[in-house]
Amino acid sequence: MTGWAIDTTDEQAIALLPEQVWTSALRQDGEVHKIKGPDGEWLSCQVAELTGVRDLAGWPTGMRLIVRRVKTSRRDAKKLTAFERRTGWPYQMIATNIFAHHGLSGVPASGQVWFVDALYRDHAEIEDRVKTIKRVGLGLLPSRSWQLNAAWVLAATLAADLDAWTRLLLLHDEP
Repeated sequence: MTGWAIDTTDEQAIALLPEQVWTSALRQDGEVHKIKGPDGEWLSCQVAELTGVRDLAGWPTGMRLIVRRVKTSRRDAKKLTAFERRTGWPYQMIATNIFAHHGLSGVPASGQVWFVDALYRDHAEIEDRVKTIKRVGLGLLPSRSWQLNAAWVLAATLAADLDAWTRLLLLHDEP
């Protein structure tokens, strides 16, 4: 699974999607996914499959495109493309090779659009943690000495582990 940069061809394909193909995005716990906007309002998230609408000639067989939209807030309105301003929705896309009918081996409903979207967003949270670890020290090697840098990397990963365990054990019910 990977993010997909949306171009005008993708926007034209998104415009062809009928309203009834959009379904509520779900969180990893199965609840409907909504995002709290800057003004305190709840913004709905929806997903749809673009495979079959968007020409994927030249791309690997079995590749799927999943598109996600979230109702925009006033704060984000100035960042929208012309297409997004016209529709009132900002869009994100992912490409995946998780099959629609079979999904992941032994995982029921894993081929569904909402499952693939939730799986991708969960992976994005992991990438955010890696970025944080790099900012905290893993990406800031202090010396030209291999031994000193090895000790630094060990200290940085221990700090990241302690942070993760603290969040898991002590702050699990905090936002």
